Amino acid sequence: MPESIDVSVIVPTWKAAAFIERAIQSALASNAVNVEVVAVDDASPDATFSVLGQLAAKYSQITARQLAKNSGPSAARNLAIATARGRYIAILDADDTIRPERLAKLVALADRSDADIVVDNMIEVDEAGQPIGSEPFLKSRDFAASRDIDLLTWIRFNNPMTGGDTIGYLKPLIRRSTLQRTGVTYDTSLRNSEDYYLIADLLAEKARMIYSPDADYFYTRSSSSTSHRLKPEQTLAWLAAEKRFVARHGAKLSAKEKAALARRDRVLRNVNQLVAVTDTLKAKKLTASARLMASDLQGAAYTLGVLSKVAVNRVLRRKSV
Repeated sequence: MPESIDVSVIVPTWKAAAFIERAIQSALASNAVNVEVVAVDDASPDATFSVLGQLAAKYSQITARQLAKNSGPSAARNLAIATARGRYIAILDADDTIRPERLAKLVALADRSDADIVVDNMIEVDEAGQPIGSEPFLKSRDFAASRDIDLLTWIRFNNPMTGGDTIGYLKPLIRRSTLQRTGVTYDTSLRNSEDYYLIADLLAEKARMIYSPDADYFYTRSSSSTSHRLKPEQTLAWLAAEKRFVARHGAKLSAKEKAALARRDRVLRNVNQLVAVTDTLKAKKLTASARLMASDLQGAAYTLGVLSKVAVNRVLRRKSV
């Protein structure tokens, strides 16, 4: 292995035996940069760690580690970062892949702009690797060209279930020295949206972030992905993370950043109520649903609006059959 490693590609894994080799091979195929892969298995019950061990025995660029117990993707990523030796850290999910030229392009962009974080657009694919639609993940004019992304922009474009572009899904390349300097790590209480809060912390510490419109990351939209199946405990974890973020950085936030966080907090509360009410309705606990909506009337208006649209769409689909 070369002494100088440009990029450490960190890959958290959980029940990924069927597809982890494809992700790792895409990282090893990177050209014009020296790459290592640090894969950390989150105590998978399947053969994931065995597959990682076989790959590590075959390729000297791979380091395979395993957590003693299932602790979530944040814990896996933190161990991978602590193990990494590259100048940059690149995040790669176990079911995703990248183009061979992606890392070299991101490193070059970071080096010439002195950026701490670089992200790029993505292409959504299905579980067979086929593109979903003909457009990249981010479609609006806001992300048609290269640009800086500051904390205010990061907050504004990360409001779940509000429509439009959501940039929190983008997978960053991060200067490892910036992580060491700031002491920022992944929040281990989070099972999803962990990248959003890591980058928010870095931006609050005045890290510079650059976006590239090149779509060189293939993001797998899985029917079983935790990114698309919300549970009340997840939305509550987001709300708790918001409070911790404000406690850490509130004194240095601008008025616009505080206003954006307040809007995001309202959105998260709406989403939390929608998810909780939906669960109680599915369980036919109508009294519990009514109590939830009565506890937050603004959230209730949002919940009723969404549920009404769902009901209307179902009726229309039945009529069209």
